[in-house]
Amino acid sequence: MGQKTAIGSFLKSIGNSGQGKVVPGWGAVPVMAFVGTALLIFLVIMLQIYNQSLLLEGFSVDWNGV
Repeated sequence: MGQKTAIGSFLKSIGNSGQGKVVPGWGAVPVMAFVGTALLIFLVIMLQIYNQSLLLEGFSVDWNGV
């Protein structure tokens, strides 16, 4: 068995305080939708640069420029 400490009891009490509670409404869905959309747009732009369908002046995607 492990030892019981004051800090362990404190952390256990604050860790389980919100267990089983659900906030009504949309919650953080709009924030996560924005972050997901921004990540998708970023990845599509990176893919277009790599495939050279989006050309940038002075930017080479081959290994010769390294």
